Amino acid sequence: MVTVTGLGGFREVGRSAILVEGKQRFLMDYGLSVQEMDIPLPAPLPLDGVFLSHAHLDHCGIIPELYKRGYKGRVFATPATHELASLMLADALKVQKKRSLPSFYAPHDLEAYERSAKALHFGQKLTIGHAEAAFFDAGHVPGSSAILLQAEGKRILYTGDIKFSATELMPAAFDQYKNIDLLISESTYSTKDHPDRTELRKELVNHVIDVVNANGIALFPVFSIGRTQEILQVLADLDVPLTLDGMGRDATQIALKHKACRNPAKLLKAFSKAHKVRSASDRAKALREPGAIVTTAGMLNGGPIAHYLEKLHDKENCSLYISGFQAPGTVGRILKDTGRYVSEEVNVKPKLQILFRDWSAHAGRSEILEFIRKVKPKKTLFVHGDRCEEFAFELTRMGHQALAPAIGEAVEV
Repeated sequence: MVTVTGLGGFREVGRSAILVEGKQRFLMDYGLSVQEMDIPLPAPLPLDGVFLSHAHLDHCGIIPELYKRGYKGRVFATPATHELASLMLADALKVQKKRSLPSFYAPHDLEAYERSAKALHFGQKLTIGHAEAAFFDAGHVPGSSAILLQAEGKRILYTGDIKFSATELMPAAFDQYKNIDLLISESTYSTKDHPDRTELRKELVNHVIDVVNANGIALFPVFSIGRTQEILQVLADLDVPLTLDGMGRDATQIALKHKACRNPAKLLKAFSKAHKVRSASDRAKALREPGAIVTTAGMLNGGPIAHYLEKLHDKENCSLYISGFQAPGTVGRILKDTGRYVSEEVNVKPKLQILFRDWSAHAGRSEILEFIRKVKPKKTLFVHGDRCEEFAFELTRMGHQALAPAIGEAVEV
């Protein structure tokens, strides 16, 4: 018998962690809720292997803690995911220290993970004891994977975070799966579909042109993995000065190194065009002329964006273009809900233009439903969403066997 238990990320977004147990024991993802610093239930040891879907902290952020507790095994992921995860985990340590937050692991635990990381390419089969696993492109961010695990005659497919339509940066996710006994599907956007990417692109381009023509600066706070690279590619097609700041610079270099995107040549061209900020003088220079600045952090919590907003918040000819989800409690969410920018340094009602747009790298409702119709899993388990139970109930009424268990509740495959 094989069972699946959510240690985190069930009926919630964040701290994804899925335990698969039978004759062997595997863990898929081990993340934390970044804003609340909530961690999953402890993964029991020993484990026969850990599978990592992608490098966002809500999926990888607590993996080094396994080594702190004595885990000696491997973590399996794509080459790009491993290198990006190392970047994110090292930065998380720095942030936790700077803000006097609790650290769930030490630098030597991160090093233990890095030594134990085993890279797998898309479609490459891995055998561990009597189980087999393989990774397939999830189309979410560079290196992101859906994980197919076969154990004791059961085929379990975990989508991780997935996007079934191509974007400027990523190809559409692989979706040719058969004979799936249990589909573990993200359901972040179970209630809505996303705007057309082509229309979003046109609007963004026209917006930047208008801002620059008004001698202003368009600020783009972005997530370092995925959104940095996509927005950079769009802006590089314009004849405007382009600046790249923050950790997205390193993440872009890693994505290019592994060619972990739809069009590496286009991304390289965009990256080459951008002026890379490496010092305070570079940052000051970027503020002296009209143009576009792409920088972290995507939810406005720290990062270079804080510096730029302190300088530009009262400039009516400038703009702030927010392209990603803003989690409750973040500076970005407070701005969206109240119209005020509240940071460690300032508390103001900005005069610059503010735009919130949906450039999501997750599948929308229609895409998830179509994928389920196509794959025809025997059973579907919804995770990584605020309305997992409602979505499972909807699917049940459509004739599917769908579940949305609570954290700690075991489901038999």
